[in-house]
Amino acid sequence: MNFIDLAILSEKRRDILLLIEKKPGSFEEIENLLDISSASLRFHIKKLLDSGFLETEGGEYKLSGMAIPIIENLKGFLDSLTFFEENMDYWKKQDLTPVPDFLLRRLEELGRFELIETDAAHMFEIPPEIMENLRTSEEISVFFSCLHPKIPFLYSELARKGLKLSLCMTEPIAEKLFNDFPADTKKILEAENTKLFVCSRNVNLPIFVVTDRFMATGLFLNSGKLNSQFIICYGDGAMRWGRELYRHYEGFSKLSNPNPASP
Repeated sequence: MNFIDLAILSEKRRDILLLIEKKPGSFEEIENLLDISSASLRFHIKKLLDSGFLETEGGEYKLSGMAIPIIENLKGFLDSLTFFEENMDYWKKQDLTPVPDFLLRRLEELGRFELIETDAAHMFEIPPEIMENLRTSEEISVFFSCLHPKIPFLYSELARKGLKLSLCMTEPIAEKLFNDFPADTKKILEAENTKLFVCSRNVNLPIFVVTDRFMATGLFLNSGKLNSQFIICYGDGAMRWGRELYRHYEGFSKLSNPNPASP
């Protein structure tokens, strides 16, 4: 029997290993925590002992040194499966090419998220869930390759409040911002704690924001159409993931000149 059959394909043995990974325990403790008969538990534990996955110490079962990295990687694999299974209808339609590989492999770090739907009647409105969180955030980083008509005024007002604001956008959007919204752009550039970056790459990421309170993004569909749905996440893992994504694109960007005549 190979390791995959032994530890992964058997749901009972997988549950035993994941339980013991959290805390070593005696036979009775493991039996009480798992929905399994004594005879079945004894059978599976013997298999795991014989294979070298488990060791005994002081009357308790614990993972062997060999098993620790295997189970750690197994947990990541199972977390990824669970994440995509719970949200399969959403993710299979999204264009994820703007997400770099090193973050795409860790997409499950977003954890649970809310799906916000914007209908045609409110397509030019920023969702209230995002607005409320933006107004109570103290540090905001935003990337966009589509210019929502309310973005210039919104971020000029947030910049005026003195919070830490970092905006990153593609070159066509920067040109549109400077040419069509010069007054708001001037306020953004002149704000003390605000930076504006222009990304030299053609990034197919409509809007992405991460703050000290939440992370949210909109994506294009695989068909090329702009999705009417946003996801919003509040977990620490999601915000760390989001800050990495923002820094990734900021790394390909140039800090804009404070003179609004040219980006």
